[in-house]
Amino acid sequence: MTLMLIWGFIVLLLLAVIFLFWFQFKNNEAPNYDAQVLQVEEKVLHLELHLKKSLEIMQDLAKKMHTQQEVLDKMIANVAALEKQNVELVKVLETLVSYRK
Repeated sequence: MTLMLIWGFIVLLLLAVIFLFWFQFKNNEAPNYDAQVLQVEEKVLHLELHLKKSLEIMQDLAKKMHTQQEVLDKMIANVAALEKQNVELVKVLETLVSYRK
């Protein structure tokens, strides 16, 4: 009878140890998940900051390109006006040359 009581106590202790090991491993998985979530959140914040900086750079580039386009349009208008003046000068020279002949 005492032998069965001792073996029952040993089995009970063995079950308690197995439960404690299982509980320990179960608790270890939760912090790993939390650490992974924190890493992902940190990466998301980093990517959001990077995206914000990229958008600011793209907006600055768009403004610069718009300014350059305005300058090019003005230069093209000036070149067209100069070409018209050149055409008029050539016509005046033609009339002078034909008049002198």
